[in-house]
Amino acid sequence: MEISQEAIVRAAIDILNRDGLEKLSMRALAASLGVKAPALYWHIKNKQDLIDQIAEKISAEMLTSCGLGDAKKFLFEFAHVYRQKLLEVRDGVAVLVASYPSTAARCESIKNVMISLLHIGVKEKYCLIAAGMYNNYVLSFVADEIIYKANPDGMPAFITTILGTGYEKMSFNEQFERGLHVLFAGFKTLE
Repeated sequence: MEISQEAIVRAAIDILNRDGLEKLSMRALAASLGVKAPALYWHIKNKQDLIDQIAEKISAEMLTSCGLGDAKKFLFEFAHVYRQKLLEVRDGVAVLVASYPSTAARCESIKNVMISLLHIGVKEKYCLIAAGMYNNYVLSFVADEIIYKANPDGMPAFITTILGTGYEKMSFNEQFERGLHVLFAGFKTLE
């Protein structure tokens, strides 16, 4: 059977979505493609390279969903697309965290975010810090969202215990959007 890097990455994402990152191995991947594990090494160096390629695929899909145009609009849209793409791939957050951003689409994403941050007034000396905060906000929000969705009764009890009964119940979309506004208000201090 002829395999390609693209087919390998698609099969790896299928394994992730079915079994999670813990079960993703070169052996499981080869079995799903109907080949022996050594055949994969013509296309993928090792498991880290595989994780990098999955992160690249997620990033490439994010890039095709947003145009640069207005900088602030781009940053809000890109954050929403980023969140959605992470939610579409089981353990997507873990994949992005485990992968160094050195592939083309990931570097292009970072460049677009940094250029947009500069255009909204963040000083160049703070741009990398702001880009890191932006990235970490999306990653941590999605990680929390996944935990909450797995145990929807646990979070309200926790919040009530910590904050009392007066907290405002919002959808994840509303929470995410408000968090972005808070983040951007903080960026104003870096202008």
